[in-house]
Amino acid sequence: MTVSKLTVSEALRFANHDYLNQLHLIQMNLDLGRVDEAKKVIFDQSEHCKMLSNINRLQLTETVEWLHTLSWRYPALQLSMTSNVNAPIQSKYDEAIVQYLENTIIHVYDKLDPYEEHQLLLNIETYEEKWNISFHLKGKWEQSPFSIEQNIFNVETYEQTNTSWKYVLHI
Repeated sequence: MTVSKLTVSEALRFANHDYLNQLHLIQMNLDLGRVDEAKKVIFDQSEHCKMLSNINRLQLTETVEWLHTLSWRYPALQLSMTSNVNAPIQSKYDEAIVQYLENTIIHVYDKLDPYEEHQLLLNIETYEEKWNISFHLKGKWEQSPFSIEQNIFNVETYEQTNTSWKYVLHI
């Protein structure tokens, strides 16, 4: 399965839809007198925006776009992302990072068990001389192991079963 890139119009539509959902959630909590829950939604959204802003510091246009649109293009995955970007990554890695991440998702996406929840945890960390992107998919799927391709970065696979797939891209 290949999922095409989103157009600007589609991305804006998804972003506006998500924004309105969060506003409705805040309004419902306030209507029910659940002020603390409404505050938590606001806090969570502001933390999410900070994380997305931090990811922009990667200065990798393709990777940043891929990360920003991942949950819209693959809605069966519940995405949780953290980032600690202290330095940009050299642009020569941009296309290879996107291709590797996309290929791993495509490898299992059509074989995901529709009766199970699927969580994708991504953690991005960069420093002056090194970077790593941790990928951990949890759920249930039926698929053969993914063959590691030659890349301009290192790939360490820690676990690859039909319920958990964990690897780290790094240099």
